[in-house]
Amino acid sequence: MAPGDRQAFGTIAEALGVAQDGQTIAVAPGVYPENLVVERSVAIVAEQGPGTVRCAGPAGVTVVAPARLHGLVLTGATDGAALLRVLGGTAEVSECEFLAGRIDLEGEAAARITGCRISSAPMVGLHLTGSSRGVLESSVITAIDGTGVVISDSAQLAMADSQIRSTRGSGLRVRGRGRAQAEECEISRTGRSGVLVEDAGSVIMRGCRIERAGTEGLRILGSSPITESSVPDAEATGVVLNDCVIEKAVGDGILAGSGEIRLSDCRVEGTGRSGLVAAGDSALTLENCVLDRLAGTGVVARDKAQLQFVDGAVRRSGGNGFFLSGASGARLSEVRVEKATFSAVCAGDSATIDVVDLSVLETPEHGLHLKGKANGRVRAGLVRGAGLCGVQTEGDAELDLSGTEVDRCAVGIALAARAKATVEKAVVGESERSAVQIGPGATATLREVRVRRAGTAGIVLEKDARGTVDDCQIEGAGGSGLVVWTGARPVVTGLTVRDTTKNGIFVGDGAAGTYENCDISASGFPALHVGKKATPKVSGCRIHDTEADLSQDEDAAPDFAEITISNVEASTIPATAVRKRVGARAEKAVRASAGPSESELGVDITPGEEPEESLDELREKLTGLIGLEQVKADVSAMVKLMQMVRRRQEAGLAAPPLNRHLVFAGNPGTGKTTVARLYGGLLARLGVLEKGHLVEADRGALVGSYVGHTAPKTEAVFRKALGGVLFLDEAYSLSPPGQSNDFGQEAIVTLMKLMEDHRDEIVVIVAGYSNEMTSFLNSNPGLGSRFSRTLQFVDYSSEELVEIVELQARHHQYEITPATRAALVTYFDAHPRNTGFGNGRVSRQLFQLMTERQAARLADLDLAVASAEELQRIEPADLPPHSI
Repeated sequence: MAPGDRQAFGTIAEALGVAQDGQTIAVAPGVYPENLVVERSVAIVAEQGPGTVRCAGPAGVTVVAPARLHGLVLTGATDGAALLRVLGGTAEVSECEFLAGRIDLEGEAAARITGCRISSAPMVGLHLTGSSRGVLESSVITAIDGTGVVISDSAQLAMADSQIRSTRGSGLRVRGRGRAQAEECEISRTGRSGVLVEDAGSVIMRGCRIERAGTEGLRILGSSPITESSVPDAEATGVVLNDCVIEKAVGDGILAGSGEIRLSDCRVEGTGRSGLVAAGDSALTLENCVLDRLAGTGVVARDKAQLQFVDGAVRRSGGNGFFLSGASGARLSEVRVEKATFSAVCAGDSATIDVVDLSVLETPEHGLHLKGKANGRVRAGLVRGAGLCGVQTEGDAELDLSGTEVDRCAVGIALAARAKATVEKAVVGESERSAVQIGPGATATLREVRVRRAGTAGIVLEKDARGTVDDCQIEGAGGSGLVVWTGARPVVTGLTVRDTTKNGIFVGDGAAGTYENCDISASGFPALHVGKKATPKVSGCRIHDTEADLSQDEDAAPDFAEITISNVEASTIPATAVRKRVGARAEKAVRASAGPSESELGVDITPGEEPEESLDELREKLTGLIGLEQVKADVSAMVKLMQMVRRRQEAGLAAPPLNRHLVFAGNPGTGKTTVARLYGGLLARLGVLEKGHLVEADRGALVGSYVGHTAPKTEAVFRKALGGVLFLDEAYSLSPPGQSNDFGQEAIVTLMKLMEDHRDEIVVIVAGYSNEMTSFLNSNPGLGSRFSRTLQFVDYSSEELVEIVELQARHHQYEITPATRAALVTYFDAHPRNTGFGNGRVSRQLFQLMTERQAARLADLDLAVASAEELQRIEPADLPPHSI
């Protein structure tokens, strides 16, 4: 047929009027402004190919019998009419284009739409109602002023290799008992949800992409239960996505308010809000899915929603990795959470979470956070790199954790007040602060928990905490191993504590509990500390390989029984409570009973050995020091005075009042420590001091990190130096300018009292820069009077510095030539002598550098024939060109 052709029909309608079933109407190119009703099984085909025939009737084309349309362009529908209505039979529509109008499938009609394009429709692109069935293949629905595809009632649509894009509404909407099946399809740039499922609708998608949805990528307000069929996808219902991608949704990736949803091998990426939100009574199952680059929380479950997530990951979420609230629940198995902005997994209200093999990596807050009345069960897994706590509970939350590793978190496991928790077979390693912290009033059971290298305490029970610690192990804690605060009363059995910086077990003021069959070794402080009015019962325990076994405060009332002690330097546990003692030293036990030792307080000080030289040998060493003429004269004068005092005492005469404490003022490297050590040895040989050993300390050795810590630390250092010399370097750091409440003031006050109480048992030497030492002595009334004199250690002259270099050379079998010596003098003359000049240290560093430069100079020579003189000789060329 062709318009105006006498050999053909003038209109398509005329041809339809005479066509018989099975015939084909070939339409010549042109525009046909007519409404068509197809009531016979015929085919309407664009004779010269797709796009050459335009049907522009205001009522479009209505198909009521099996028919085939091919290559047509349908347009011109008005008053909301469809461009194509399929009311009965099966319509085969191929390579057609629908402009500014929709396709309707109604009743029991069926249609197969292949290679078509539907665009610019005012409300919907493709609409299926009733019990109609449709197939959409290799087609595009685009620029729709409403929804791309709507499936209502019990209609069904199968989509394959098709696109729905640029809609003002949703891309695909399924409601009633409608059903959509899509394979290898793309839904993109929708104004609202990419896919919207309501009522009892079903959506089965495989290999599809939902991209740039204006709100949610996939929104489920209701759905049919998920059912399977022996015929693949034939009658499957529910919302099921396999191997799909939901990307760059403006809102949530997936929002489920009701219904049952299953996702497998899917990805949700780049969402503007959360990756997945399960609300209402929805039930979601995710298998091998990944949620990544999310602006909000990765997975949210609220209300009564239930979530199961297996073998998947949540990465780079802008909020929590998982967040549960209301009465929701989640089961996570083999799930990985990486780089969440908040906590990796957080559950509140009365939510429940069951976790197996969870991996949490790098979160600035908590790895697992339970609050409110949440209930968590964790079996196996890893939490690493949490900026706050690896695992934390708050409120009335309950936790059952087993077989989990918590590694490199600020705090390993923190159980807040009122919490109830069981932690079994867990490993907590390298926490920045405490490894396990049981909050005030909390009840916890720790069983077979291993703590490795905690930054502070290993396990802490705060005020009034309860619970059991059974067969646990603490190793390498930066504080005490087990800390039990006021009112706490744990039952501790089979605990092993070793290599702690502070106490093995610290029982605070007013605390109690039972401690049976524990093993404590290599503690920096005494193995056990018992605070005021504390009443712990300790039985069957073994304490070994440590300096002291016990320190206790006044009014402490520990109950000891059957204690085994071996290789303990200072033992004060009552003999009646000791089952076996191996290697204990009674003398040190008595001395330690006077108070906490330096090891109890973590002071890292190693005393020197008692001098073996005679008095004359020590005097010769002092005289032989390079430079320091005035210092040597002052020390010699004081030694002579002490010698005279000693003789007066031997003659039965009264000794004159003495103050042996000194101030050493000067720049570094001027021999202050060396002179202090010789001074102590000299006084020991004169019988003025018991041992004469030197104990070096600084601010860090005296000043504590919290209130009440400084005085005991200072006492411990002082006691270590009794009978010898306490050399306090950079003493002015105890009184920093403008910090009147600094703990250093407490150290000064404590030190002053100890110097008075032990005036005949010790020499205290404070050292530092000259100006700063003057300020230090003025920082406390009475401090200056504690020191008899100030010895000024002046900088070495250039000649003296050269002598030190020559001394180093002789010691290491090198030769300084006359020319080199002259060059050294010039070198040191040019060296700046500002504050902090290194003096002897500069000479030693220079000598080392010269040997390195000599080695480089001789590297190209044939060393096999080089003479010994050449290998020993330091030339002027070996001096560095610039100051070191």
